[in-house]
Amino acid sequence: MPLLTRPQPTGSQRNLPGPVGPVGPVGPVGPVGPPGLTEPAGTARPPHAVGFARSGWRAALTVGIGALLPAALAPGAERLAQAASRIPLGSATSTASRAAAPSGRATAALAQDAVLRAEALGGGWGRPRFTEGPLDDQPPVPAWPVPAPDAAPDWFSPAPGARISQVFGVPDTEYAAGYHTGVDFAVLTGTPLLAVAASTVEVAGWGGAYGNRVVLRLPDGHFALYAHMSRLDVKAGQRVVAGQPIGLSGDSGHTRGPHLHFEIRTRNAYGAVIDPLTYLRAHGCRF
Repeated sequence: MPLLTRPQPTGSQRNLPGPVGPVGPVGPVGPVGPPGLTEPAGTARPPHAVGFARSGWRAALTVGIGALLPAALAPGAERLAQAASRIPLGSATSTASRAAAPSGRATAALAQDAVLRAEALGGGWGRPRFTEGPLDDQPPVPAWPVPAPDAAPDWFSPAPGARISQVFGVPDTEYAAGYHTGVDFAVLTGTPLLAVAASTVEVAGWGGAYGNRVVLRLPDGHFALYAHMSRLDVKAGQRVVAGQPIGLSGDSGHTRGPHLHFEIRTRNAYGAVIDPLTYLRAHGCRF
C-alpha cells in the first residue's frame, strides 16, 4: 500500500496547524491541520501554532521517538536510585553527589537521607513519578526474621537418646510381682541420668535388689524410681529442676549388666506401678 502524504504548500502559502486529532493515516497523532486550509504569506501565526506542515512519515517518526525516549531513560533513573542507596551517609561521594545531582522528576538527590519511591504511574507515556522522602517515613526492615526462642521443656527422658532394652509388663518369675515393673534403658556405666520433671528427692541411697536408687516425687503426686546407679548426686529432701542430672547409671544391685531400670509409681511402694513410657509420652517425651 503506498504511503499517504498530504500535498506540500506552494507559493507564498503555508498550512495553518490545527488541533491534534485521532489516529489517522499520516501518523499516530493524526493530521497537523485540516488539508487545504491555508493562510496568506506574512500572516502572523497564532499563539497555539506548533509548527509547519509535515509529511506523514516525518510525523510518525517524530511521535515514535517521543514515545520511546522516556522508556529508554527509565532504567537509568532506577539505576540512579539504587546507586544512591549504596552511598554511605556523610562520605565525600555522598556530599559531592548531593551538590551535583540534577533536578527533575526522573532523578533525585543521591543522598543517604533521601529515598526514591514511585507514587504512581504518571500520564503521558507511563513514566513513574519519583519524589523524595526521609528515612523516618520508612518502617524499619530487619536484616532477617528473628524467631522466638523455644520454651524450655517441662519433661525429659531419664536417659535421652538411649535404646529401650526391656518394656513394661513382660512376665518374669524372677520378680516378686511376676512381671517387669519398669522399663530398662540400655546405657553404659557412667551415663548421666536426668530428672524427668521439676520434683523433690524422696529417697536417695541403697535399695537392696535395686542397688543405688533415687526416688523423685513428681508434681502430679506420682513417683519416679531410678535403679542400679553407680553414683548419686542428690540427697533426700533436695529440690531438682527438669533435666537436672541426679547421678550416673551403673549395674549395682541385682542386674545382668549395666542399664537403667526406671519405674513410675502411683505411691512409693513396690508393685504400685504404671507403664513409664505411656506416662512420659503423655507429658510430651519422645523415645
